[in-house]
Amino acid sequence: MPIHQGHLEMIRFARRHCDRLIVLVCANDREPIPGPLRRQWAEQTLEGEAGIEVHYTEVEMPEAAHSSRRVSKAWAGYLKEHFPEMTLFVSSEKYGDYVAEYMGIQHLPFDPPRRQVPVAASLIRAQPFRYWDYIPTPVRPYFTKKICLYGAESTGKSTLAERLAQHFGTVWVPEAARTLLTTSLECTYEDIGRIVQTQAEWVRQGLPHANRLLFCDTDLLTTKVYSRYLFGREPEVAPQIEAVHQYDLHLFLDTDVDYEQDGTRLGAHTRPALRDAFLEALQKANTPYEIITGSWEERFAKACRVVRERFGGLGL
Repeated sequence: MPIHQGHLEMIRFARRHCDRLIVLVCANDREPIPGPLRRQWAEQTLEGEAGIEVHYTEVEMPEAAHSSRRVSKAWAGYLKEHFPEMTLFVSSEKYGDYVAEYMGIQHLPFDPPRRQVPVAASLIRAQPFRYWDYIPTPVRPYFTKKICLYGAESTGKSTLAERLAQHFGTVWVPEAARTLLTTSLECTYEDIGRIVQTQAEWVRQGLPHANRLLFCDTDLLTTKVYSRYLFGREPEVAPQIEAVHQYDLHLFLDTDVDYEQDGTRLGAHTRPALRDAFLEALQKANTPYEIITGSWEERFAKACRVVRERFGGLGL
């Protein structure tokens, strides 16, 4: 867990030594990454590779921290029953010798010392950003951290989102409402639904292109606050949309900067009430956040520091 470049090198090595290669994704409900997701990653990563089949199983088998003859014998029995035509077993572990022995077939080891691709799935799980280059593209969105720039109008969210993305060498997601609406004063309740759907789709589209971090100018919580303020009610949102809008960090931009009316905003008189509504919604959501204050340069410096402190343990 998860599939990575070391697995891919082993798979391609195995493919060169057989006519038909079966990649078996084995999972149980005690593992931190769901099995169906791992299967999807394997299928997407190996798509187009001729002669390779991805199989999946959720089977309760004995486990051991190290290569074990007892565990290997159980797996040999399972494999012999489900893949009786198998003549070659490929692995990077000592248990490969045991499994092949119990099955009466050949074991072909691939780089047991892990010198060709010096990585392990456990290292990726602990510090994904440090080992980012070993993570296949379909897997990266799972480890990408989403950061939302959040707050009332004219607090610098768009500018800061773009600047942070440039600083950290990644991409950012703009605010859908600014594209869909000419001005906030013309917003209708029906527009809220379109904004919610579009914003979620833009986040989905941005994730595969992100480099460790994805900065988002606004989120679902923002749209809900505006909907309550303008129309006295929130939009109904499907669970899959809610799931897209789960963020690892909110940067709450406070209102201690001059208000600029660009012709699309509600007006400076709305700022204090919206500021309080945004902060209250953020606190109720029980999501990680930091309040960003000061001049434009101070905001940028503090945001950079907060992001590095928050995600430094992941290898950022």
